[in-house]
Amino acid sequence: MEETTDTIIAINKKDLKPGDHIYAWRFLWIYNHHGIYVGDGQVIHFTTPHAALDEIAKENPNIPMEEEDEDFKSEPCPKCGYIVGGSLGIGVMKTCIDHFGKTLHLYVYDVSWIRFWLSRRGTCCPYKAKPLDQTVKTAYEKLKTGFGTYHLLTNNCEHFATLCKTGRKFSGQVMAKRVAPGVNLEELPIEELEKIAAGE
Repeated sequence: MEETTDTIIAINKKDLKPGDHIYAWRFLWIYNHHGIYVGDGQVIHFTTPHAALDEIAKENPNIPMEEEDEDFKSEPCPKCGYIVGGSLGIGVMKTCIDHFGKTLHLYVYDVSWIRFWLSRRGTCCPYKAKPLDQTVKTAYEKLKTGFGTYHLLTNNCEHFATLCKTGRKFSGQVMAKRVAPGVNLEELPIEELEKIAAGE
């Protein structure tokens, strides 16, 4: 494991443990995609639909987004069934780690709120993590039951992974978008911040 900043911790695939919450940066580090490593080279994650990706692109017009050939679809992966060009937006899914992301990072739990504020959003959470085996169990339960409708601000992949890991939804990377302009997040009471981070 290689620490690159206080909460941005790159991790090699061989060092992963089932139950680890991992993420991979997307679109020049604008946002990150989260999931739970469940062993055997597999990740359970809540996929980002095309509509959410389009919203991110609209909010960042000066940053080139990855272009996809809408007519291209790969053959299904023999191990997990993932189809390049055809698997976005289907909800909770289990895929090979290579389909999840190339450069992986380990999400950090049980940080102080001060450390959270000083860290890049989407890399850490102030809640305590459950044991690894319980995290895997919750991820498999959600694979069977689903996680509701994807919503960029209130029900996203970070919400999914933190719920599996802590029993509570939390998404730090969207908090600023969930308050009125001019509201200083750092001045809000912790109880209010927890509601905002949970998508409530």
